[in-house]
Amino acid sequence: MKRLLLLACLSPLGAAASAQEPARPGTPVITVGGTDYYSWEDYLGSNAFRAMSLRCGLPPVDPTLGNKLPPSDCTANHTTISPQYNPSQGQINVQVVVHVIMNTNGQGAISDAKVQSQIDILNEDFRAIAGSNGAPGTDTMIQFSLATVDPNGNPTNGITRSTNNTWFNDSGQYYNTLAWDTTRYLNIYTNQAGGALGYVPALPQNGIVGSKADRVVILWSSFGRNAPIGPPYNQGRTTTHEVGHYFGLYHTFQGGCAPVSNCYNNGDRICDTNAEGQAHFGCPNSNSCSSPDPVTNYMDYTDDLCMNMFTSEQTNRMRCTITN
Repeated sequence: MKRLLLLACLSPLGAAASAQEPARPGTPVITVGGTDYYSWEDYLGSNAFRAMSLRCGLPPVDPTLGNKLPPSDCTANHTTISPQYNPSQGQINVQVVVHVIMNTNGQGAISDAKVQSQIDILNEDFRAIAGSNGAPGTDTMIQFSLATVDPNGNPTNGITRSTNNTWFNDSGQYYNTLAWDTTRYLNIYTNQAGGALGYVPALPQNGIVGSKADRVVILWSSFGRNAPIGPPYNQGRTTTHEVGHYFGLYHTFQGGCAPVSNCYNNGDRICDTNAEGQAHFGCPNSNSCSSPDPVTNYMDYTDDLCMNMFTSEQTNRMRCTITN
């Protein structure tokens, strides 16, 4: 049976973050690690944001788990490129439920239209839709839509709303209460995301699949098109990046300048993404290994408008992950 859902990126801080939009005079928009930031621009430009990997803080993958889970062509340690995972095999439909979590002051509120805009962005990016920012990439034939039927068979718009200060703080194991069947739905939660722009708790290859913790978490102010966080992370690519993890992709800079000769077993376990010495921010023209860095790939840390592609082999690995 096809597996529809997979990842989330964890902030390494574990520190509480508080977001407010718009900011009141003298009130920080976010507090991370005990430091107050009084505008999103100051926060995103801070040394802390980059040094703590708050673009996405995916936890380290334990490669020993690759031998403990059922065999597949896309383990934590290896990728086998196979025609059976090519987009030509047909469209994969992913049903999405978005859990919007707010605090008692109303912070975190996201409109239905903003939620739909994020689904539209996922399809632009994963389907490489002509005329969109994602047009240069590979059409993965993975299609997203908000769920129309809930786990009990009732009609739904695919959006739930909760008001809870603890959950808004990304605490309290809210997913144990809110999660819809994670083998049938991609569960996306919006809250403060622990100070990161987004996260998944683990790659699916680490054994999280099927548990209520299997989820994508996104900072509410960076969710959707023209999100309130403002440039450069306001065009919904954080969610694209995290869903890439959810479907089994590593960062393009995983392993640094890993040997090209063994690229399916090291680095990001993909051979058609150039090796990259470190994460990149902004939209640089850089070469940190022996070839141009893949700064336009969704799995780097560059600006939202810089990102525009998944590769053919990343597509193969994602479809393998869903299938297995």
